[in-house]
Amino acid sequence: MKNISHDKIERFFDFIDSSVTIIYEKTKQNYFNCLFHVFDFLLYNLENLNRLDEELINTLEDFYNNIKDESFNQEEIRKAVQLSLLKGLKHENLHLSETTPDSLGILFAYIIDILYAKEKKLSIFDPNVGFGNLLFSLLNSSNKDFNKIYGVDYNQLYLEFAKRLADLLEYEIEFFNQNNLRDMLVPPVDVIISDLPVEEENLAFTTDLITYAQNIKYKPYLMIENFMKYVKEGGYFLYLIPNDFFVLPNNELIKGIILSNTNIQGIIELPDDLFTDDKAKKSILILQKKGKAVPVNKEILMMRFPSFKDKEKVQNAVNQIKQWYMNRF
Repeated sequence: MKNISHDKIERFFDFIDSSVTIIYEKTKQNYFNCLFHVFDFLLYNLENLNRLDEELINTLEDFYNNIKDESFNQEEIRKAVQLSLLKGLKHENLHLSETTPDSLGILFAYIIDILYAKEKKLSIFDPNVGFGNLLFSLLNSSNKDFNKIYGVDYNQLYLEFAKRLADLLEYEIEFFNQNNLRDMLVPPVDVIISDLPVEEENLAFTTDLITYAQNIKYKPYLMIENFMKYVKEGGYFLYLIPNDFFVLPNNELIKGIILSNTNIQGIIELPDDLFTDDKAKKSILILQKKGKAVPVNKEILMMRFPSFKDKEKVQNAVNQIKQWYMNRF
């Protein structure tokens, strides 16, 4: 986990916010278009900003002069951009649940670092990447070198945001704008992560998914089946699932698919204070892809994670996960 300065986060956010505000006042474009102009100003040469007039570009340069001599690490940049994202979601009347809390990316990083204690280089794929906060908070928190990183999302706005943030953070990520219930242009990886959306798929499409053939529309079930082929033997899936995942109609079918392809490693119920209401509550489901040389764990990790506000209990919970990992076979 990188050390951060809250003052630096605030200064970087102030630059973004002031720049977005002045662009909005001059152009009346929506918040995210204005935000993308600011990202492009930071990332590319001025020729790529020809949609903005010279006076506006000069104003952006004046704002930038206040921070250009400072160095910002990846986590300071990510947190500042996250504040801008939250403001943008409110401005455009989008639900705050569209972005995954930072703390869950950090917890995912802890779990992956434990599961891959002996490996240094890993490949990772988020097939429902959205704005990328789960992926980027994980990358910034893990001690692993992720040499292959992939992201898929059908929402062009989300993907454009994630692409620019990846460039700002200097991560080389291959993004694909496609539906994650179709065949995806991604090779098998070591780890899949995903915050599964609690909604139904209403589009008709051609597929060989067993769940779809049974007229199941519930996206978490469809996604989990479709994602099976994108992890290597012995690799892991880390999913954020709704707490009622295993009691909904057709749960026996998805249980059968999960048990046919993977060994369940753990279910971690997340603290209530992360969620605004009972329906939004989620858990982490950890699966390991089966394979000829993959042993079956004798113990499944079942636990309720404490509030992230209680650092001592959080550390004890992480130690519990480490202890489980050491004794699971």
